[in-house]
Amino acid sequence: MTKEQSFISHSPEQTLAFGEKIARKLKPGSVLLLEGDLGSGKTTFVKGLARGLGIKDIAEVKSPTFVIMHIYKTRLPLYHFDLYRLEGGADLDAIGFQDFLNDSEAVACVEWAERAGKEAPDSSYRFYFSVTPDLGRKIRWTAPE
Repeated sequence: MTKEQSFISHSPEQTLAFGEKIARKLKPGSVLLLEGDLGSGKTTFVKGLARGLGIKDIAEVKSPTFVIMHIYKTRLPLYHFDLYRLEGGADLDAIGFQDFLNDSEAVACVEWAERAGKEAPDSSYRFYFSVTPDLGRKIRWTAPE
């Protein structure tokens, strides 16, 4: 069983740095599932991932809430999904979700991953974001075995 770890971020900069650190551990084909309330730091974390994967300008990284997915050109293509507006399996099939998750040459990052249900691979990194009482961010995660 994989041990859960946690990190407390006290600023967006710390969340970015944490994402960058995680990016250094990723291999082609990695899938990251992100869960947490609105404003809990998921997109900021993805900006850090993109920076760690070599994106030239993290300002390019934006929440894909309305477009469902962005693709960023980094050392490994980064597929950034936001499933907030999707209803379930049929919507995921319509966007070719599994094709992107199964790309062994890329990294896939899925915000609102709980909406993917059984479509999310068991071999994923899992991140849970929450706001702390002092308005920091607690990030709990498990890595695939």
